[in-house]
Amino acid sequence: GMPKAQRRQRVATLLQTVGLAAHAGKYPAQLSGGMQQRLQIARCLAQNPSVLLMDEPFGALDAMTRQVLQDEVMRIAETGQTSVFFVNHDLEEALYLGDRVIALRPNPGRVGEVFDIRLPRPRNQLTTREDAEFLRLRRVLFDFIQRSDS
Repeated sequence: GMPKAQRRQRVATLLQTVGLAAHAGKYPAQLSGGMQQRLQIARCLAQNPSVLLMDEPFGALDAMTRQVLQDEVMRIAETGQTSVFFVNHDLEEALYLGDRVIALRPNPGRVGEVFDIRLPRPRNQLTTREDAEFLRLRRVLFDFIQRSDS
């Protein structure tokens, strides 16, 4: 539903966002697994969704690309037009990105505890992870997981 002229600009912007601008002329099969993952994220973002459901979307990415995309997804969510739900096993990523972390208990999976994340925004990859509240929440969430696995 977008005019062609706008589509080209939107695609270029999204490819730049996910770090694939230099690969715009390639077919998906010509991209690495991590690049394909980033392309899938760009495809989702192209739809301007009101809700974005993401199941470990950054798992196949290198650390630097992961951080860039974490910040981009957070920026998109902060516009207030898109709610993002992550399924994640990475404690630090969940705390960094989240406003709320819902920790599940195993066998069968069920809500175990809900953690409200009140870390200041805007968040920063380095200083947020060094914040005393971040470290406290990481410990509390880690302890919850340890208890649940026992």
